[in-house]
Amino acid sequence: MIYTLNLNLRIILIACVMGIVITQESCSKETATPIQASSGKLIGNIQTWDDKTVSTNDAGGISISLNNLTGFSTNSTTDASGKFLFENLPFDVYDMIISKAGYGTLKVFGISHTSSSSSLFTLLPTISFGKNSTTSVSAFSVAGNSFNGVPGVSFNYGLNPTPSSSSRAFIRYFFSTTPDVSSTNYVAYSSLYNFSSLSNVAGFTSNDLIGMGFSTGQTVYVRMYGDSFKANDFTDPNTNKREFPNINSNTTAAVSFIVL
Repeated sequence: MIYTLNLNLRIILIACVMGIVITQESCSKETATPIQASSGKLIGNIQTWDDKTVSTNDAGGISISLNNLTGFSTNSTTDASGKFLFENLPFDVYDMIISKAGYGTLKVFGISHTSSSSSLFTLLPTISFGKNSTTSVSAFSVAGNSFNGVPGVSFNYGLNPTPSSSSRAFIRYFFSTTPDVSSTNYVAYSSLYNFSSLSNVAGFTSNDLIGMGFSTGQTVYVRMYGDSFKANDFTDPNTNKREFPNINSNTTAAVSFIVL
C-alpha cells in the first residue's frame, strides 16, 4: 500500500514538472518578438529616349543619387542595360536624382522603400529618361488675333532643324504678365506640342488663355521653346513649381498680345 502511494505520488510530481516545462516553453514561443530587418535592396531600371520618339541604348553610366530627410545620401550607377541596385539600403522614404551628360536631370520624389513579410527588397517601375531637346526656335512673332476661326492669338515661327513627319519637333509655350517670361519664370505653361512641318498652325483661343488664368483685356507675354518628347519634367515639392530640364534655351525674345 505504501509502495502504491509513493508510486502515484511520483507520477503526479513528474506530471507537474513536465507541465511547468511545457507551459514555460509555450509562453516563450508566444512572447518571442521576431527580428525586423532594417534594410534591404532597392532595384530599378532606366529606359533612355532621344528627344523625338525613339528609345535608345544609352542607359549605361547614368548617375543615381538617393537622399532622405535625415540627411542620409548614397549613390549608384546604371549598368549597360540601365539597371541599378542599392544594397542594404535603410528602409525609409527617399528622393531620387537621375543625371547624365546630354540629358536633363530628372527628380523623383517620395520613393517608399519598406520591408514586407514576403520580401526584403523594393522593385521600382521602369523610369523613362529623355535627352535634351535639339529643337531651337529661330523666329517667333504674333500673326493675328484669332485662332482656328475664333478670338485668340496665332503665331508665326521658325524652327531649326526643320521638322518632318519622320523627325518631329516638340515645343512648349511659357506665359507671363511680364516681358521677362522664360521656361523657369512663368505664370502658365502649355502642354507639349509636336510639329511635323513648318506649316503647323500655332496659337491659342481666348478660352484657352482664360483657362490658364488670364483675363480679357490683359497683356500677356509668351515665349516658345524646343522641348523633348520625354521632357523629364517634375514638380518640385519645395517650391510647388513645375521644372522642365530638357528645354533648349536657344529661342527668341518674348512677344506680347492682348487677350480678347
